[in-house]
Amino acid sequence: MKRVAGFVKYLFLRVSLGKVRYLRYLGAQIGDGCEVITPIINFGSEPWLVKIGNGVTVTHGVKFVTHDASTRLFRNKYSEMNSRFGNKFGPISIGSNVFIGVNAIVLPGVSIGDNVVVGAGSLVNKDVKSGTVVAGVPAKEVCSIAEYEEKCVRNLILVKAETSIELRRELTERFWGRSL
Repeated sequence: MKRVAGFVKYLFLRVSLGKVRYLRYLGAQIGDGCEVITPIINFGSEPWLVKIGNGVTVTHGVKFVTHDASTRLFRNKYSEMNSRFGNKFGPISIGSNVFIGVNAIVLPGVSIGDNVVVGAGSLVNKDVKSGTVVAGVPAKEVCSIAEYEEKCVRNLILVKAETSIELRRELTERFWGRSL
């Protein structure tokens, strides 16, 4: 019965507050103008250890890992590791104006600076300095944010479409040479 009551409370709060406000309710520190697309569960079992600045986009599938339970391997040697709280914990700090790509994973103790792009599928296991683009497993610096901006502007695709149907038609014609 407790599980049902807990689930009903979760649904009520999640729906009534919205995702960002619900994560704040759980203890995550999230700045203004943030978009969180990833499921709430991906903020880990300690969402209060996640701090996010302003204007951050957390895309689908991004995971924040705030603990490392592999220390349980040594629980027979160190009795204090026998409890479920005998893990290695670490906060995650994300600066402002950051974009974290699809399915990226950020590990415990990592700080990501301001004006950063984290590429899709990246494993961020070390701090990321401000003004950089990182990608890969493990994530490594690819270029500066200024170089990335130049590339984005150079490859910008301008469309005239105002609806999703018009967008589909215009892009299909442009990329596949056929119209719908």
